[in-house]
Amino acid sequence: MKLKRLLSGLTVLGLVGCAQVHYSETSSSSSQAPSGSVATLMIPQERAEQYDRNYGERYIQTQDRAYQIFREYGVNPTILTQAQTQSTFAMDVDDGSYRLALSMLNKGQMPHAAGIRVEEFVNAQRYQYAANNELFALSAEVMPSPFREGYHVLHVGVQAKNVDASQRPPANLVLVADVSGSMEGANMELQKQAFSTLVAQLDDDDRVAIVAYSDNARVVLKPTSGGKQRQIIGAINRLEAGGSTNAALGLTQGYQMAESMLQPGFINRVVFTSDGLANTGATSPEAIISLIRRQKDQGIFMTTVGIGDRMYNDAMMEQLANQGNGHYLFIGNQYDIQRAFVDNFMSQMHVVAKNAKVQVEFDPSVVSHYRLLGYENRGLNNEDFADSRVDGGELGSGHRVTALYEVKLVNTKKDLGKFSIAYQKPYGQQVFFINRTISSDVIKSSVANSSSDMKLSAAAAAFAEKLRLSYWSSRYDYQTIDGLLASLPLNYQSSEQVRTLRDAIATASQLDRRVYPYQTSQNTTVFNLDHVPLLK
Repeated sequence: MKLKRLLSGLTVLGLVGCAQVHYSETSSSSSQAPSGSVATLMIPQERAEQYDRNYGERYIQTQDRAYQIFREYGVNPTILTQAQTQSTFAMDVDDGSYRLALSMLNKGQMPHAAGIRVEEFVNAQRYQYAANNELFALSAEVMPSPFREGYHVLHVGVQAKNVDASQRPPANLVLVADVSGSMEGANMELQKQAFSTLVAQLDDDDRVAIVAYSDNARVVLKPTSGGKQRQIIGAINRLEAGGSTNAALGLTQGYQMAESMLQPGFINRVVFTSDGLANTGATSPEAIISLIRRQKDQGIFMTTVGIGDRMYNDAMMEQLANQGNGHYLFIGNQYDIQRAFVDNFMSQMHVVAKNAKVQVEFDPSVVSHYRLLGYENRGLNNEDFADSRVDGGELGSGHRVTALYEVKLVNTKKDLGKFSIAYQKPYGQQVFFINRTISSDVIKSSVANSSSDMKLSAAAAAFAEKLRLSYWSSRYDYQTIDGLLASLPLNYQSSEQVRTLRDAIATASQLDRRVYPYQTSQNTTVFNLDHVPLLK
């Protein structure tokens, strides 16, 4: 069932099942469709009938040609711990949902609620986790919730080991470029800048090939040494937009090229860019899924790079990365390019673990209720945790993964439970485990006594909950979220990530005129106030 969700737009088929597809109106910031309904879709008549047939949803046609497609996964409920002590999910380091929301807000438009994924807002922030000598270091902290009375917030963090750039293995990269007509103009320029920036990080030992697709797919550049920058950049600059979007064929040819370049022990990766609006192609989604499954088992990983917020299929790009052992990025400006392909180059390119999963087991005598914030589309059955056949997330060098729970504590003197991760090495099948006790020592008596990272993550999650019209966010406002960020030390407040987050909160507060659909009358290392304590 999980793999079938990749139907999400490769040939504009599918996106059916338990999740719901939403079409978003992007020209208006004053209204949003409530969760559970279909938003206004603005779409050219010639394409409208095709989308209506393939997605099985209704729409309202307007004069504007801007539209977005999202997939809604619902909102996690509060769980009675006695009924279910374990919470299991696949790790996720994507931040595409956050970057797309920022891009919309910067244009004076409210992002659509269905496109908000809490974990991507949380993981878009950089936290100062401590490391250890293991591949992963695990951290945890608990503070009283500023947003839900009677509850605490549990912050759990995973820090992947940093691999020095000098130890990076050579890379075999295939850049799969969308050159369809919908990419013309600013989208094409962003795509070229993104590719050029990525290529600038390579050296003589790396190899790059380029495949372009529109109505058909073609090889623009055969495998070329990364040292031949002028030749590679020249091929990128010659890309021109025109025609329809045969994403399935482009991806197929890209993987074929990657397979021909495949070398064990190397970084083997397909970088797939698109606005996600696939509308041509006879290749079945099942065939693409089978291809991806076979290739990822060989060690070919994927990065999906979304470009274009006025006409954009977030659903396709996000699910494609999930099913292709990859990461999902959204590029809205030059800063996003710098962050993805320069600052986080090693994290994006060099995988240190695959199929990584998290499992938190609560002691019902300590935690009576809990709710995982986000990860709705990454949830797993508890028995999947140790199963090597069940897909998890991929982590690169230095990656940080963060998850938040709302927990109701009935005892603050005992340990809360156990925090565990399972993972496989990039080219192996054996499952490895790391287990830590969540000690009562990590419980802070007040928000003021909590670390800066703890407050930052809680604010990011609360903002996402507010944007997606979560039931749980109806009891607080944007000013409360900003107030938590305003309590951070000055060095945190002056950081670019906190300033960006506060600006986005202020903009959303001004734009948001929606009607709420739920209206009713341990043992730790050396302590540092700004850090989430490392578990031992």
